[in-house]
Amino acid sequence: MDENQIDKRNIKELLDELNAFDWTIRAKAIFDLKNYDDHIVTNALIDKLNDDNVNVWLSAANVLKNRKDPRIVDSLIKTLSDNRNEVRWHSVYILGETGDKRAVEPTIKALEDECVEARINAAKTLGKLGDKKAIDALTKALEDDDSTVRKEAISALNLLSPAKPIEALVKSLNDSDKRVRSLAAIILGKTKSVKAFDDLIGTLNDEDHIVRVSAVYAIDKIGGEQAVGPLIKALKDPHWEVRSDAASALGKIGNNAAVVPLLEALKDENAFVRKSAVKALEKFDIF
Repeated sequence: MDENQIDKRNIKELLDELNAFDWTIRAKAIFDLKNYDDHIVTNALIDKLNDDNVNVWLSAANVLKNRKDPRIVDSLIKTLSDNRNEVRWHSVYILGETGDKRAVEPTIKALEDECVEARINAAKTLGKLGDKKAIDALTKALEDDDSTVRKEAISALNLLSPAKPIEALVKSLNDSDKRVRSLAAIILGKTKSVKAFDDLIGTLNDEDHIVRVSAVYAIDKIGGEQAVGPLIKALKDPHWEVRSDAASALGKIGNNAAVVPLLEALKDENAFVRKSAVKALEKFDIF
């Protein structure tokens, strides 16, 4: 018996096992069929997207996600209304893996799913799909009760840059989750919105140093003479990374008001800050 005949026999046996009473047998058969990418196998696996067992469904969905068959995406979209939370949140995640833009509108709706995990994955998927039609829905998701949903929504907005929901981003500078505050500052910096400048200055007083680093980044991006005073103050920040980034930013702006504060920064206890101050001062041509 040649190798092709053996494969055909194996496929038939595995296809039969897809209908076994024991879900573990069905799931294993799906796994074993993953390397057989032909029409008959794909049809059988798509049928398993209707399986009552979540583990079998998940096995089929994961095997199918890389196959270019439009019916797969259609089936996954249908499962977004399934009554099982686990199926819905896995569906919306896998739709992101397919990269199919037909999933955008259904995924936008999934941002309002009662299941937190589904909303989290919906935000992630919209970031992956990269369609700016999702900006308004993701901006609304910045008001979600769950901080991880808000974090993923703002991460998605970052990927969709230049997204400019300025007012919502400014509001997010005061979010209870430091990850959201940090990303809000970064995106505002990318938008170079002068309207957000005063709020970003306030963020230089945030309790978390990563948020303050992000605020320095944003102020640096917006730039201009108005940034000099706040960045000079940031040279006295308790955390060295904020001080170092502030020194670098002042070097880029090149305002002479920064020379004396940068000279003082040469005495900083942290070597990285001192190095940043030296590089910044070199741009003033005073050595």
